[in-house]
Amino acid sequence: MAEAKGRLYSQDGLAQKFSRALFPRTTNRYGCVTLHSYHFYVEEGLPKTKVLLWVYGEQLRAMFDNVVLAEYHCRYNWQAHQISEVRDGVFYATRFASPQGAFLPLNPQESLVLYRPRAMRDQTRLAFPAQQLWLFELVQTA
Repeated sequence: MAEAKGRLYSQDGLAQKFSRALFPRTTNRYGCVTLHSYHFYVEEGLPKTKVLLWVYGEQLRAMFDNVVLAEYHCRYNWQAHQISEVRDGVFYATRFASPQGAFLPLNPQESLVLYRPRAMRDQTRLAFPAQQLWLFELVQTA
């Protein structure tokens, strides 16, 4: 039998090593979150709830109350601290799911990850300047 080799880290040391890959996010009313321009589903039963996104290797895990809600395959650039791809969602049955159930339940093949680059979002805002709408029109009468 071989001896196990490794290093012992304190809790603070571990937290420092992994803190760069932890992202607290708040779900929207549909149970989706946004991370680095990627918009994806986490859990419909937790609307407007703070969840923790954790990148470990090539896995992006969404967690709440120490329960894994969903997992996605991702690419994470450790030098730039940036996600470059999110795909292939896996969803777990949890105690947070709505007791009513979903009208159209999602499965991994039907899940959709949206990518909205920040530059595109900023350009669309600039391309359509806000116009003042008339509340009423003055009409001259005789």
